[in-house]
Formats: sequence, C-alpha cells, structure tokens
Amino acid sequence: MFQFLRRKLFHLYSFQNPSLKFNSQISNSTNEPSFKVSYLINSCGLSKEAALKVAQIIDFETTEKPDSVLAFFRNHDLTKTHISDIITKCPQLLVSNPDKTLKPKFEFFLGLGISTPDLARTLCSNPYMLKRSLENQIIPIFYFLKSTFHTNKDIIFIFRQSRYLFQLNPQKVLEPNITTLRNHGVSEPSILKLIKTYPAALGLKSDHFSEVVAAVKEMGFDPSGTFFAVAVVAMSVMSKSTWKGKLEAFRSFGWTDDEILTAFKKQPRFMLTSEKKVKRVMDFLVNKMDLKPSFLCKHPNFLLFSLEKRTRPRCSVLQVLMSKDILKEDLKLPTALQLSDEEFMERYVTKNKERVPEILSVYQGKTAVIGLDIGSKESGRRSAFKYLGLPL
Repeated sequence: MFQFLRRKLFHLYSFQNPSLKFNSQISNSTNEPSFKVSYLINSCGLSKEAALKVAQIIDFETTEKPDSVLAFFRNHDLTKTHISDIITKCPQLLVSNPDKTLKPKFEFFLGLGISTPDLARTLCSNPYMLKRSLENQIIPIFYFLKSTFHTNKDIIFIFRQSRYLFQLNPQKVLEPNITTLRNHGVSEPSILKLIKTYPAALGLKSDHFSEVVAAVKEMGFDPSGTFFAVAVVAMSVMSKSTWKGKLEAFRSFGWTDDEILTAFKKQPRFMLTSEKKVKRVMDFLVNKMDLKPSFLCKHPNFLLFSLEKRTRPRCSVLQVLMSKDILKEDLKLPTALQLSDEEFMERYVTKNKERVPEILSVYQGKTAVIGLDIGSKESGRRSAFKYLGLPL
C-alpha cells in the first residue's frame, strides 16, 4: 500500500497552465519617442519603459478611441494611477469600445452594490476580466460564487486575486470538481479557501481532478484538515517537468523518496516552492549549516522561509551567540526560525547587543560570521548541534 501511495505522489501530474507572454525586442536606436509612446506617457501616466512595451502590443493612429476609454475611466472616478496600472497590465483595453466593452461590466458591478473604490482596486489587480464576456463568463462566475460565498466581500476578493478564474466554466469544471471535494469529505472552509487562494487547482478536467483527490486521500491526508486542500493544489498546479525537477533537487541533497513523502504529508505547501529556491535553501542548510537531510525532512517549513530575510541572518546570529557560550541548551532551531521578526529580534539580538556589540550588524548581514573561533570543525559542529537541539 505504501509503495502504491508513493507512486501516486511521484507519478501523478497535471497540465501546466498556459500564460500569454509578450516578448518584444525594442530598439534603442531612436532618440525621439514615437507618437504612441508619447501618448502612453503623457495621457495614460505610464513610465517610459512600460510605454515602450505597451506600444509594441497595441496599435492606434489617432487618439480618438484611447481618449474615449480614458474619459470613461475618469468619469467613473478612476485616478491616473488606477488607469496606468490597468493599461500596463492589459493594454488592449485602451483600444476597446467603451460602450460595448466597458460600460456593461461597470454597470453590472456597480449595480451589485460594489463601491467605486473597491471596483477600482479590483480592476487594478485584475483588469483582464474587462475583456471577458459579461453574459458567458462574468455573470455565470459571479452567481456561482454567490451561491458558495453568499457575500460580495468574498467575491470581490476572488475577482481581485484570480485572473485564471474567468477561464473556467462553472457548470463543466468548477461545480463537478467542488462536488468531488465534498464527496470525499473535504470541509467547506477548506473548499472556500482553495477557491479564494488557488482556483487554478480547480481547472483540471473532472476525471483527472478526481484522481488527484483520491490519491491525496489514500496518502493519509485528513479531508477535514487544512493540508488536504493544499496537497490537492500542490499535485494539480505543476507540470510534470516542474514536479520532477523538484524531486530531483531534493534527492540530490540526500533525501530518499520516503523522506520526500514524509515531508509532503507534514507540510504539502513546501512542494510549491520553486526549484531554484529549493536548491539555494537546501545548499545552505545541508552544506553550510551541516544539517542532516533526515532532520530537514521532518521540518519542511524551513523551505517556506526566506533564505535571505530569515534563515541565513537568524542562523548567523545563533552561530555568533554559540561562539560566545551565550545560548541555552534548550534552544531548538525550528523554534528560533518560526518566531516572529519582533520576537527573534528581542530574544536574540536586542537582549545580547551589550554583550555582543556586533550582533545587530551580523543580523543585518553587514558582518560576516566566517572566521569565528568556535574550535575545530568537528567540535564546533557537535557544539552547534547540542545547542540547536539537533541530532549528532
């Protein structure tokens, strides 16, 4: 059974969500900005860099149509900052027909009682929905969400966060997949959180999605627990090549397949970490901090922390304090890394800055830890592991 579940973990993959990318080669040979670039800078508030990129995507010879779009936005109390954000993210709107493309959607949203400031913030985050069909996509998605969330506040949050949601068919995709979750006993709070934070996971074809959900359940995840939905997301939103690359990265640092599975069950979110970050964090913890892979698989949260902002500076502080024989023996590295910034600062930096004047500089990355006199490599390692509560 365990081998079956492990195979499910390592061989069940999903499609990679397609995204439209614009790759423009912009010539720097002209000194004078073009007509379009000048208009985008002066009338739309774009930066020169953004204007150059947008000018490669849209085309207009007169300002009649763009002027009408800008006038429409201003008449609906959108500021210049709002407009520049919207045009930068979705340039095609600038050459749309405001009466046919924009007006019906604004009327729909405002008619729901959504305030103008809320609508402006939503459009700045997700202007792409203004390109979607009101009748075929926006209205069906809205009423589907309304039947699930019941409040406009949650729906606005989802509209603001999810560009991908408007590519899904409520009847053919969302409803069947949510029914699958409910049939497996996934709690309503977990389903709602998944819709709000990872709607792309619900975009799988229903038979594939059912397979993913069943595999997660067979691994031992509790459907009523928070991690069940996260595990479904982790196994749904990555391509086969991305998933395989992460597995190989962990194996290269000494993790066995069983240890990867253990870590996944303990914190499935760590598999959403980019392969690049996996390699950087594992290199630091295994090769620089000399931690055992078997220890790290029991603490996958380490992969979620920022290496530059949290793990490296905190480990540097702990190393300095160890070299001064200041740390207490009951210190545990997982605890030290999970503290809030304020708690860590107070407990390890502020409290010791008189005894160790350089401690703040070490924490800020201005003073290197290399060269500290902490004895031989082996004795230093044993001392560090003793203080940090790690296996020797």
